[in-house]
Amino acid sequence: MSVFILHPGKANYPEIEAYSDCLTQRGVPVEHGDLSALNRVAENRRAVLWCIMGLYRALPPARFVVHDYRSLSVGRMAFVKDWIKRALNARPNLRIFQNVRMRDAMGFSDGVPSLLLPMGVPDWIFDVTDDDATSMPAGKFCYIGEMSRERGFHKVLGAFRDARRDPSEALILVGRPEPSILDEFRDVPGIVFTGRVPQQDALRIVRRSDHAICYFPYHRPHCFQTPTKLLEYAALGKSIICNDAPSNVLAARELDIRCHVTGPRIFDELFSGAPIALQRNDPRKIVSLEWSRVIERSGVLERIGAATGQAAVMTHQRERGNEGGQTR
Repeated sequence: MSVFILHPGKANYPEIEAYSDCLTQRGVPVEHGDLSALNRVAENRRAVLWCIMGLYRALPPARFVVHDYRSLSVGRMAFVKDWIKRALNARPNLRIFQNVRMRDAMGFSDGVPSLLLPMGVPDWIFDVTDDDATSMPAGKFCYIGEMSRERGFHKVLGAFRDARRDPSEALILVGRPEPSILDEFRDVPGIVFTGRVPQQDALRIVRRSDHAICYFPYHRPHCFQTPTKLLEYAALGKSIICNDAPSNVLAARELDIRCHVTGPRIFDELFSGAPIALQRNDPRKIVSLEWSRVIERSGVLERIGAATGQAAVMTHQRERGNEGGQTR
């Protein structure tokens, strides 16, 4: 058995690395790429095809096809795009959704079985230490993620720029900002753009900074998604400051993550002069969110193993890993 993880290639999907690692540890060969890469793979009809969903009206033949909805559509007419995906996508053997809200929003009714596979955090994140991060930049605040006007992030940076604060208090921004945002804020004292860096380096920057900022949009499709960075910040034991987007508030409540919740511009309140108590998180509370555990609990490995006659191999590999102390 082999698995090909198909993705549109337009966004960063931490799930792909997690899925690949989990399957590879069970002796399953894994490749990933876009549709052109899939078409170059020999004997693709024998593979399990695990699709991070876009729009795929037709796909090369495969023994077992998974449609994995990690996000709903973005941009203008997002609701219409999701309707088109529901109506025109090829029929899979199994669908996966990040959560119940996303499953219900897509509203499939064709009888294809589905599973929930929530967001997780890298297994190694709990082993990141301050010693690992000494070469990384550090600031009073840090933020990892998308920086776009569509998300309203320019308003957050505007609030930081206009706040009455100590100029030495830095906001470290990890990721690739929209060009207009970079042009507007690149010369603001205290705002530091690092650009895109490898995930482990990004989390080391978080480790070195005092407080982690989780800004999440209020509108569709973000209101259906779990904020990945909120989970990662908590796993690093950071104190977290987040805006009051529904996804932030719901995830913090469901997972018992400590957050100081603010309004949409975040820094208006932080620099208002009123005292704010910021509490660090205990990583032990969310160790169950390790990707290996999340994938295991979802049941997707059993479904794939049963469909391909590899159930015994999957089980054997998992048990051997537990005996060797490879999982928590």
